[in-house]
Amino acid sequence: MAYVIGIADPLHDAGLEWLRTRGAQLIEGDAALDALPHLDALIVRSRTKVTREMLQQATRLKVVGRAGVGVDNIDLDAARERGVIVVNAPQATTEAVAEHTIALMFAAARHIPQADASMKQGRWEKKRFLGLELQGRVLGLIGIGRIGAAVARRARGLGMYVLAYDPYLPAGVIAERGAEPVPTLEALLNRADVVSIHVPLTEETRHLLNRETLAWMKPGSILICTARGGVIEEEALLEALEEGRVYAAGLDVFEHEPPGATRLVTHPRVVATPHIAAQTQEAQRRVALDIAAEVWNALEGGSLRWRVV
Repeated sequence: MAYVIGIADPLHDAGLEWLRTRGAQLIEGDAALDALPHLDALIVRSRTKVTREMLQQATRLKVVGRAGVGVDNIDLDAARERGVIVVNAPQATTEAVAEHTIALMFAAARHIPQADASMKQGRWEKKRFLGLELQGRVLGLIGIGRIGAAVARRARGLGMYVLAYDPYLPAGVIAERGAEPVPTLEALLNRADVVSIHVPLTEETRHLLNRETLAWMKPGSILICTARGGVIEEEALLEALEEGRVYAAGLDVFEHEPPGATRLVTHPRVVATPHIAAQTQEAQRRVALDIAAEVWNALEGGSLRWRVV
């Protein structure tokens, strides 16, 4: 059977070719959304929002594939009600996101983007860019799943001491993943010099870092987020930066994307990147192949590794 698969967002050629060799008919870009009633499957990234209304139009749809980890852009309740399978590709981008997290730590601690911009303007401002060393500092991970554990491994190699708060994992599992388990978010924020967020965006985690919880952070600490922007209350973070409680922040994700030149994005002690943590050549090839195979297995009634709904 020739399945019709919509590719709403850009996908690496390796995944497209994998599907084509199996006889799939691919409809790419905005044309995929225009063809909703004719689709057997739909593959998206973070840009396309799969709403209840879209699912109602897609009367043939059997599966939605998220080429990546987070599925907060898909109405899971509506998919469940309509019997549409939702799958993702959670492993393919782990190493890329972990590396970007570490890169943001260094960039925030050493003012690397600001120093580079200064040099490009012909300046030589050594004293202005006095930074912090990561060695010997305490890293606090909010969430220690695949990505959090990968960050922990790298941080230990840098000579950091790692804590983790994850209410969904037993203390023994957290310890096995290379971090000291702490019982509460407050306990973690009280002790950590650098805080890195690795949780999905849910109703429970939305604005997890807000005015109250940001006040628990050690003065002069660094906040990193490569997870989902909505986990941080951005106005509260801006206030914490202005007050000096947060020394610097490295942000790859924002509550509304693209955010534009907001006060937070343009703040002199914020390193901002445009949701590129997973954007490596290697990761994009892996994620395309993983989601292509998972969507195909769902269409064929095969076993699924990463079924969300």
